[in-house]
Amino acid sequence: MEFKPGIYEDLDYPTYASIPAWRSHDLTTLIKCPYTWKHQREMKESPALLEGRVQHTVFLEHDKFHDEFAIEPNVDRRTKAGKQEYAEWLATLGDRTPCKLDLYELCMERREVVSEYIPKMEHGVELTLVFNWCGQPCKAKLDWYTGTDVWDLKTCRDASHRGFRAAINTFKYYQQAAFYLAACEFVGLPAEKFYFLAQEKMHPYPFAVYTLSDEAIQYGHARNEQALALGMDARGRNDLKPYGLKDPVEFTADELY
Repeated sequence: MEFKPGIYEDLDYPTYASIPAWRSHDLTTLIKCPYTWKHQREMKESPALLEGRVQHTVFLEHDKFHDEFAIEPNVDRRTKAGKQEYAEWLATLGDRTPCKLDLYELCMERREVVSEYIPKMEHGVELTLVFNWCGQPCKAKLDWYTGTDVWDLKTCRDASHRGFRAAINTFKYYQQAAFYLAACEFVGLPAEKFYFLAQEKMHPYPFAVYTLSDEAIQYGHARNEQALALGMDARGRNDLKPYGLKDPVEFTADELY
């Protein structure tokens, strides 16, 4: 899909990925290590990625689950008959992704725990925003937009204040929040706050809602601008060093614990 600023609904991920523009993920990777960003490979399907896809689908667009996924039949693929039955089932999939019943049920259990936060009919879900920022083409895919705020579902190991604060810093979620709010501004969507719905992966799936102060968002904007400059520089260079380190680095005693 060509780059054309605007708001797009029901844009599937392959089409979104084809838009030639900067993503929040690019900027959060760049701020850590331009070398890693330049040499990154396309994401391949993995158990963790599949779980994330299923979780987001059942929470955000449960009515579309069977359009994107198909529950695997309960057959013994160690037997000839089981292999044949499974092969016949695979032939009916089309573009849908196989999903085990226990994974679907797990994600539905989590969904029930946070049912009060399920997006309402009037909310925008999986909106794609395409916009110009700092003179560069950019894109963002929102989990859901209420009309006044942006929300993002995060499954995590630790949803406590201390645990999620670590995640915000480790994965640079403050940059994502700032980027998405900037996206809303540039396409004309009013957005006052960015909220994280953080839910633990393990039973009983405790959760918490977090947001960022205006000062934290401004810090995210500054880091995004820095990351974008790094990315534009990295595009034309072949001499990038991991973490920018050229020589051995010495640790001092005050750095140890």
